[in-house]
Amino acid sequence: MTSNNPSPHSGDDTFDLIDDALATLAERRRTWLGDDLATMTLVASLIDQAERCLPQLVHNARANGHTWHEIAHALGTSPDDAQLRFDPESPITDSRWPHDY
Repeated sequence: MTSNNPSPHSGDDTFDLIDDALATLAERRRTWLGDDLATMTLVASLIDQAERCLPQLVHNARANGHTWHEIAHALGTSPDDAQLRFDPESPITDSRWPHDY
């Protein structure tokens, strides 16, 4: 099911996907999930990779006519914060924007 007005949320489905992703990444990196520090590193790796997807997705949304308000709602932040973070004219936007990573 899709929504015309999505917003981020966590639940059992998200937990299951993250759990599966951790197990898969641990297997690929030959890391034991029983090691707290190793597991934190894997979680941080997943977060970093997901964050790298956002600039291009925001760029696409803007190109498709979505407002900063709509994008902010989808990201669970304010329009000002979304624009500050992702607008290519912003002084603090990711220098890799939109897809130089």
